[in-house]
Amino acid sequence: MGRVSLLGSADDRAIRDLIKASKEATIYHTPEWRDVLTSTYGYEPFYIGYFDDDVLTTLLPVMLVKSRLTGTRLVSLPFSNTCGPIGRQDHVGPLIEEALRLYREHKATALEIRTQADLNPLEDERFAGVDYFITSVVDLEEDPAGVWKRFTKDSNVRTEVRSAEKKGVEVRVATGEPDLKRFYSLFAAIRLGHGVPPQPFKFFRNLWRYLWPDNLDLLIATYQNRCVGAFITLGLGDTLCAAYIGSDKAYRSCKVHQMLIWKAIEMGCTRGFKRFDFLRTPKSSKTLRHFKLRWTASEIDLNYLYYPEVRGTASTVEETAKYRLMTAVLKRSPVFVGQLLGRALYKHLG
Repeated sequence: MGRVSLLGSADDRAIRDLIKASKEATIYHTPEWRDVLTSTYGYEPFYIGYFDDDVLTTLLPVMLVKSRLTGTRLVSLPFSNTCGPIGRQDHVGPLIEEALRLYREHKATALEIRTQADLNPLEDERFAGVDYFITSVVDLEEDPAGVWKRFTKDSNVRTEVRSAEKKGVEVRVATGEPDLKRFYSLFAAIRLGHGVPPQPFKFFRNLWRYLWPDNLDLLIATYQNRCVGAFITLGLGDTLCAAYIGSDKAYRSCKVHQMLIWKAIEMGCTRGFKRFDFLRTPKSSKTLRHFKLRWTASEIDLNYLYYPEVRGTASTVEETAKYRLMTAVLKRSPVFVGQLLGRALYKHLG
């Protein structure tokens, strides 16, 4: 007989078994990602499961975000590209009802469920949806040479990667936290250069703690024995995600980003991944979308659903006057100011 239950850490084995059996599961559905978010930001997790004869058949992870700045919200899940229900679609309905019960119990201002059109679409007329974002996915092959051949001359991808190689840019896989600190220094600077505060270092330390080495790789790019770029990828099942990247802007001409991305794609092919996911991009960001399309990526809609109305940080359009003002100020701020803002603000932004 079927039943709905809230899952705890004792159910992690059942969650992992369901993830292995579900083609729509992502890195964001894992207990490890749950532990990263709760350890970093203190969110309260509610992992809603449907059991059929004591077998977990369907899962909807939700976290409670309490904030004086952004309100009390239930989100599936904070800082996640997509984390909609996985498992048997005929068991999704009871999970949504339980999520709505939690919404009422905690007097939340919104319930947000982030879905991806080709993985876990969810249709419920009680929810209002937005489609401000897409994700960009490159199909991988067993032999990376097959992906290399797909890059057109007009894309300049092969030219840029070869340029990096000729200049002597080398890429290695990190093995310890000292490299994580090198990554964070580059990542924080590049985020601030875009006018966005970086996530706190604690977040990346927890990524390393819970996801490395099984699901996380950190690629380090060096030039003349200097660390000039770093790239974190997250992998699960068939999909390798391009999660976080940073580089030294003084070496932009060395095409560090292009070299790191290509090495990650090569790694994905040789390890048997089928998809390389560039992750979320605002539809309004033509430059970033073009960059990803040059790698033969296909664009897939991200559908974010809200109850009772659209409300939440992921529903914010990045072209608003307030957003442009914030980015303009941050671009002129010292790196340490951006890091302080990141530590103070990110727990409110999930």
